Amino acid sequence: MLPPCEASPPTFAPLVVEHALEERQTPAIKLEIAIGDVVLRTDTDIDGEQLSRVIRAVRASR
Repeated sequence: MLPPCEASPPTFAPLVVEHALEERQTPAIKLEIAIGDVVLRTDTDIDGEQLSRVIRAVRASR
């Protein structure tokens, strides 16, 4: 968890569907996190600690 001085309230990006799925297609479950103009994309099975490190690195680089 980020310290309060580094944490900001969550913001939500709109859901964008690029094309309609056929009935028998199942979408791959992915996680997308928007941080300013950067979008992180990963599988949902990412380790929470690893994801935290990536988010902190992106925020520190801005």
